[in-house]
Amino acid sequence: MQVTMNTINYQQTPLRNNKKSNYTANNSTPSFGGSNSVFNAFTSKSTFFEPLEKGWDVMTDWIAKNIIAKAMNTDFVAKFAEKTKDSKYIANHIITAGAAVGTATYVKKTLSLPEEKMESDRKKVLAANHILTFGVSTAGAYLVDGALFNKWRKVTNRYAELYTKDNDLMKKIDGINKELKSKGKNKIDVIDYANDYLSDKKLVARLKGMDIAKTLLICTLIYRYLVPVAVTPIANKLGDKFLAHRKEREAELEKA
Repeated sequence: MQVTMNTINYQQTPLRNNKKSNYTANNSTPSFGGSNSVFNAFTSKSTFFEPLEKGWDVMTDWIAKNIIAKAMNTDFVAKFAEKTKDSKYIANHIITAGAAVGTATYVKKTLSLPEEKMESDRKKVLAANHILTFGVSTAGAYLVDGALFNKWRKVTNRYAELYTKDNDLMKKIDGINKELKSKGKNKIDVIDYANDYLSDKKLVARLKGMDIAKTLLICTLIYRYLVPVAVTPIANKLGDKFLAHRKEREAELEKA
């Protein structure tokens, strides 16, 4: 094997002069001929996912036109939106509606189980557990969210003051509300002020998002953790007592 090496000529100064070594090298400038092609390969748009993207676009367009649009363009949705547009519990209503659908699905699935998988009485007890959990969770979510409404409003009000860099923001809103009250009009809150007086859509979106995030956190904790953990053991004990009592009655009737 023949090896060819580039020769490098060094010109060094004596070490005692405490100077850095200077050198000159032959072929010292490297050349990367393929750098442009590599850069273009990473920055150009890949065509690999184009069929998937087109398919996804077609599917979402079909769902939007044939399902979502038909569901939203109904009298029920229009009336519901009109009645709840000013409600401070709109997020709660939506979450409750979703939880109700989920609970109804669980109940129906439980009651439709074949007898070899679960006896009839046990299915009824489990279905009652689903309904009880939903009821307690819904009541708890509305109560806790309502109890924290004013305290949370103080948090969002303070955030608005910091965002606008105006420590007198709430005093201004109070002054406007006094005028509105004297005219027999409804009061405004910080979201209304940001929208109508500041025309700051970004602040409005953030304040509404904070309210929704608070509601989602409360409902998630109550629906998914607190109530199921608290209610399920109680429901199971009541169910076991009910089944035991029923079996005792059946045994007594058989003896008679």
